[in-house]
Amino acid sequence: MLKLVGAVLIIFASAGLGYLKSRELMLHEKNLEEFLQVILCLKGEIRCGNSSLSDALRDTACRCRGRYEEFLERVAACIEANTEEKLSIIFQNCTENYLTDLKLDEDERRKISLLGEKLGYLDREMQIRQLELYETDFLYLLQNLRKDKEEKKKIYRSLGAMGGILLAILFWKFRRKEREWKLRSYLRLRQLGYLFPFFLRY
Repeated sequence: MLKLVGAVLIIFASAGLGYLKSRELMLHEKNLEEFLQVILCLKGEIRCGNSSLSDALRDTACRCRGRYEEFLERVAACIEANTEEKLSIIFQNCTENYLTDLKLDEDERRKISLLGEKLGYLDREMQIRQLELYETDFLYLLQNLRKDKEEKKKIYRSLGAMGGILLAILFWKFRRKEREWKLRSYLRLRQLGYLFPFFLRY
């Protein structure tokens, strides 16, 4: 009975790992979608041209949630508090402090951290152009992710379930072999126990 319970637990645990990997893909897609929304909102705020960059970032933050909201609020606060620090450094530091736990590739996170090099010192039209390039780039990344997402989800879940079944079979065989070994050891010890008094007589 215990072997059966152990085998079932192994299968469920392995299938759960496959499910977690497929969930990571969904979170990755969600995080890319949210950053695209950041780009679109920030582009709209800059196009209006009625506010400073820090105000544009704060207004964009109001339309976001979670880590991106905190990220934009912090960038805006750093711009207002320290005008001597380069905007590129502010973006890099805030990316490291607020966006490291998001499901993004290293290259995607690096591109976000470099956004500060495209803003602030350029005129309004050039900044809008740079944001449009970011929009195109991240839209391409999102489309590629969506194209492969469903297939990868099926692979992760199938591998998780099949891996669990394989481990359960190996576990079952190992326990069976262990039981057979214990039985043989017991029989040998019994034989030695019968022979030991015989040797003592000599």
